[in-house]
Amino acid sequence: MSTDALEGLLVALQAEGVQLQMDGDRVRLVDARGAWGPHTLAWRTARPVHHHQSCPSTNRIARELARVTPHGAPLPVVVADHQSAGRGRRGRVWSASPGQNLLFSVVLRPALTPADMPRAILAWAAAMADVLDVSLKWPNDLVVSRGDGYRKLGGILAELETASSDEVPAIPTSVVLGVGINVSQTAFEDLPLATSLALLGRTVIDRAELLGALVQAIDAVDVQADDLLDLWRRRACMLGRTVRVGDLVGVAEGIRDDGALMVSGRPVLAGDVELISR
Repeated sequence: MSTDALEGLLVALQAEGVQLQMDGDRVRLVDARGAWGPHTLAWRTARPVHHHQSCPSTNRIARELARVTPHGAPLPVVVADHQSAGRGRRGRVWSASPGQNLLFSVVLRPALTPADMPRAILAWAAAMADVLDVSLKWPNDLVVSRGDGYRKLGGILAELETASSDEVPAIPTSVVLGVGINVSQTAFEDLPLATSLALLGRTVIDRAELLGALVQAIDAVDVQADDLLDLWRRRACMLGRTVRVGDLVGVAEGIRDDGALMVSGRPVLAGDVELISR
């Protein structure tokens, strides 16, 4: 990096709230708590960051970036302070107050076939649950257990971009992992099962630092590992409990290595899990 580029970066970081101190030809970090902006987020995540004060959907932008990012190039993260058309699983609306939460999408390119993707998505969810020290509700809701129920802290929406031909089976060229986590928001209209880190008594001063920890945890997952789903199983809140998935009611016994939830001996590949009892 040239001297001019470095000086420009330092000025940009300071403008975003990073406190730096010059010591001769060295720069010392004084305090970065509360700093927020594209340069701070790129530093925290160790990735290129596209930051938007407001956008329809971070996943939509990330999918467009995934299509034009050359193979071998650093993969981007898209971060928004507000989404006007955020989506959860199964087409649900994801609504969050501006500037109070973490709304981001990560582009990933694992060397996996489509059949292997569900277990990798579970592993990425488990990595984030471990950073946040919360539980998981199948397939990838971040939750906090409360007696026979739960409170939802965040959700994950994964979308695949694939390329295929008549000769070659469809192979994912990229995966966009969209994440929404309630951080400082304390009121959730018409969402009685929602919670946030603030409501849990876990005040987060530095959202950028938390984002960096989450992205780096995702990047550290070895999607080829034999024990890929062990952490998910340890973080799951419904295993051993009676659940309802559609018309099926039974005991959630575990998950298969392909990511399917086993309910009283029957595999469930998709659906919403409702906890019935311990």
